[in-house]
Amino acid sequence: MLSAAAYGGVLAWSCLLAPKFTPVTLFLGGVGLLLLALVIVRGLDDLLGSSLLLVGACYVVALFVGRHPLDEAAPLVGGALLLCSELATWSLEERHSVAASRALRLARARAVGLLVFAGLGVGALVLVASNTSVGGGLVWTVLGAGAAVVAVAIAARLAVSR
Repeated sequence: MLSAAAYGGVLAWSCLLAPKFTPVTLFLGGVGLLLLALVIVRGLDDLLGSSLLLVGACYVVALFVGRHPLDEAAPLVGGALLLCSELATWSLEERHSVAASRALRLARARAVGLLVFAGLGVGALVLVASNTSVGGGLVWTVLGAGAAVVAVAIAARLAVSR
């Protein structure tokens, strides 16, 4: 249910960004939500990527249609999509009857929380860096690319360590 709530939050924000495009956004997002429901209820894990792709496409199209060059809520959208995918994956794994201790479940919840929190932090950092006009040139481009690589490496390390 929390996974669907995170999905719905991104879909609602996409509708608010481009109100004239809401019917199309709701249709595409509704199809994606149906796919997410099939993932959670039926265990069709192959549909999770398609579901997230549809709501991500709704958000990107809403940015273009609504003519928003920079959305300050982008880190929240990214965090919500990450949370949605992690919780949906967790619910898929809970379908198998494997005994897990309460401590293990709490550790996993903590790891998911830290991963989402780190994603929010990195997203906010990238948003601030992209909105700051410090200058231009090759040095800043290289530093930005390096920061992106470090951000992906940190996220991958956090994902592997859980």
